[in-house]
Amino acid sequence: MFEAFYASYWQHPILLWVVAVLGLLATLARTGVHRSVRIAAVVLVVLSFLDAWLTTSDVPGLGRLGPPFATVVPLFFVLAGDFRYLLLRETVGRDGRIRVTGRGTLRALLWTFVVPVLSQVVLALVGNDRPRVLFLVYEIGFFLLVLGRMRWSPVGPTRSKSWVRALDGVALAWYGTWITADIVILGLDADIGFLLRVVPNALYYGALPAVLVWGAPRDRVGPG
Repeated sequence: MFEAFYASYWQHPILLWVVAVLGLLATLARTGVHRSVRIAAVVLVVLSFLDAWLTTSDVPGLGRLGPPFATVVPLFFVLAGDFRYLLLRETVGRDGRIRVTGRGTLRALLWTFVVPVLSQVVLALVGNDRPRVLFLVYEIGFFLLVLGRMRWSPVGPTRSKSWVRALDGVALAWYGTWITADIVILGLDADIGFLLRVVPNALYYGALPAVLVWGAPRDRVGPG
């Protein structure tokens, strides 16, 4: 039952679009943040809408994507989804502004590819290429990456530690609940695992813009 709902249009893209709208509304409810934060939040919402649309198995308005797009498009959005968090982590400032630099972008881009590469290595070693196993290995890998960077990658003096930790928290939340759901699916062969998977999906598509805006320090510098 839950697996059928999970695979349906009601979950993907409709529910994911709904939570993206809720995320947008949550960002609009916060006042006193710098315009760079609002611009970034809108970009995140647009990315979520495009992701939910173009990664549907039968894309509304386009139909099923043929090769190579059926592989390239989902892969792009997986990488973009991780990159958005990693880039924000490099750019949120103590003054409540987002400043994107070439160095920070490159660092975020390099971190983006760590888990995908290591996941393929792990799968090759264990000799299991089932998609659900790949998902679980990837999720555990990124969860550990976030924890590792929290422990061993100090937040620089120009960035807001509380803001960075809020972003870390939401990333841990969606990857942690994905891990739980996939363990239930793989280990227990339980249909309820697909219902559990809806929770991290909602966080992934809707929560980051809201956390970005509500975690931001109040803009004290003024327009600019």
